[in-house]
Amino acid sequence: MNPKPEDLAEFFRTRKIGFGRCLEPTMQCDQPAIHAHSIQNRQTIALLEQGDHVLSWQPRFSSAGPNIALRRIGRNYASTFAGFCNQHDTELFRPLDTKPLDGADREQLFLLAYRGITCELHAIMTGVVQLQNLYTARVERGADFPDSSSPAGQKAVEQMLLAWATWRYRYSYYDEPLLRRSFDGIEHDIIDLNDQAPCLAASSFIMVKDAPLTEELIGVAINILPVSETRTVVAFSYAKKNQGSVRAALDRILGSTADVQKYELSKLVLSRISNVLISPSHFDQWGAERAKKITDAFVRTVESQQDVGEDADFMLF
Repeated sequence: MNPKPEDLAEFFRTRKIGFGRCLEPTMQCDQPAIHAHSIQNRQTIALLEQGDHVLSWQPRFSSAGPNIALRRIGRNYASTFAGFCNQHDTELFRPLDTKPLDGADREQLFLLAYRGITCELHAIMTGVVQLQNLYTARVERGADFPDSSSPAGQKAVEQMLLAWATWRYRYSYYDEPLLRRSFDGIEHDIIDLNDQAPCLAASSFIMVKDAPLTEELIGVAINILPVSETRTVVAFSYAKKNQGSVRAALDRILGSTADVQKYELSKLVLSRISNVLISPSHFDQWGAERAKKITDAFVRTVESQQDVGEDADFMLF
C-alpha cells in the first residue's frame, strides 16, 4: 500500500530531528553536543581515505522508499554522531586518541567500547525522538488516538524501552566503572589481522542473545580498526559475567583463523553492523557485480533482521 502524502511529510520531518545531548557518564552535562567521530579520524580513517573521502552505508529517502548504498563521504563527516560535548569528547577519550592503540591496554580498550556503545545509544535515542514526534503528529491530525493502541504508538514505546535498556547496560558496566577508573569488569577478545592492508573499519554494539527489554541486555561492542598499512585489529568487548554467552555467539569467528576468520567476520559486519567505513580503493577492486551483491545482502539483512547467509563474494577483506 502506498503511503499517504501526509504520512510521508511527517516521516521526512521527523528524519531531520536529532538528539544533541551530551551523553557523558553522569548524563548531567548541559553543553551542546558536537559531531564527534565514533571511528578515529587521524589514526584510523586516515588509513582508509582516498582524496579525503571514504565510503559508508548511506540511506536516501523518497516516496518510492529508502535507497541504501555505499556512498562517498568526506572523512571529517564519516562516522560522526552528536553524542558528546567538545570538553567531554576530548577529556574522556584522551588516553585513546593521543597514542597508538595497544591491545594490552585495558583502559584504551574500555574507552573504545564505551565510544561504540554511546554511538549506538545516541542512535536509539534519536529514534525515540523521531518516533515520538511522528506518533504525536498522527494523533494531532486524528490518524491515531492517544487512548487506544496503534502500530505507531507501539513502535514509539518499544524504542523508548530499547533506549532505557541500552542506557542501563552502559550505566552498569561502563559509566560507574569509568568514573571509578576501574576497567577490569569488561573482557576483551582481540584478533590481530596481520599482513592486512587497510580496507575497512567498523564500530558497533549488538545484542548476542534475545531477551525482553525489561531484562538485562547481553551484548558486545565490536571494533574493527586498521592500525597500520599492514595490520588491522578486531576487538570484541563485553561484560565479564557474560563471557560464556558472548563467546558462544562469536564461536565461528573466534574459533577460526586466516581467511576463514575474515570471511566469518565479514558476514557479521554485513548482518549486524551499519557503522562501517570502506576504503574507496578497496571498493574499486570489487567490481560492479560484486558490489551490488554485497549491497543487496546488506539491505536484505536490514529489512529482515536475519543473518546474511553464505556466499564467497561476501568477503570484505
